[in-house]
Amino acid sequence: MIAPFPQVPVSMVDRIGVILETFNVEDPVLTGAEIARRTGLPKATVARILVDLDRHDFVAHTESGYQIGMKCFELGERAQQPKNLRRLALATMSDLRQATGLTVQLGVLDGMDVVYIEILRGKHRELRIPSRIGGRVPSYATAGGKALLAHSAVEVQELVLGSPLTKIGPRTIVDPKELAAQLERTRRDGIAYEVEESYVGLSCAASPILRNDGTALAVISITAPVGSVDMRIVGPAVHAATLGLNRQVRATPYWASL
Repeated sequence: MIAPFPQVPVSMVDRIGVILETFNVEDPVLTGAEIARRTGLPKATVARILVDLDRHDFVAHTESGYQIGMKCFELGERAQQPKNLRRLALATMSDLRQATGLTVQLGVLDGMDVVYIEILRGKHRELRIPSRIGGRVPSYATAGGKALLAHSAVEVQELVLGSPLTKIGPRTIVDPKELAAQLERTRRDGIAYEVEESYVGLSCAASPILRNDGTALAVISITAPVGSVDMRIVGPAVHAATLGLNRQVRATPYWASL
């Protein structure tokens, strides 16, 4: 017999969480009454939440009760993707850090932001960078973001270029025409650069990891204090690293579907 949760959840997020957590391998299908008993929530509350979860495919209503819906499986697959990307890129990132001594970051585009999924700190321990694993920065204000945007669908680029461009760092580009010109250069050269656009005192270079169709799957960037290195000299090392990863991506059908 499974005991109910020790404390009855109060917030709606907590209630949804405990309802979804009642499902397991041994009990993949549960009735509303059983869910209420296990969670300690009123039956009427459980019934109301289950209707909403069913409408959004987080649970599925069957003849025997409820089971986890397809939306949860889709989210689980999305959560697995960053792990697989880290596995794909980590050795290359480590080599790049050893070769340059700089901080190396792996990011993906989520909406109009760059989300960082791996960061390897370089030799400049005093370097303060705003990025953290799981953190996000507006794509137009970072080298990594510009590399991703340059190789994104036209609709994504138009959305960013048509949105207000707010200053994030001292030299953030807020002119859409100037940003569009930089994206064009990035598409041509394969490398995006940044000097104090995302944060004071930082310079970056970035190059995208590309799918077979030429769209960006992820991006690798290197970061250093302004004046410590010439990014135009070390930037090609990032490009060379991602070219090797591009070959791996093209040879693996899994990545083409992401």
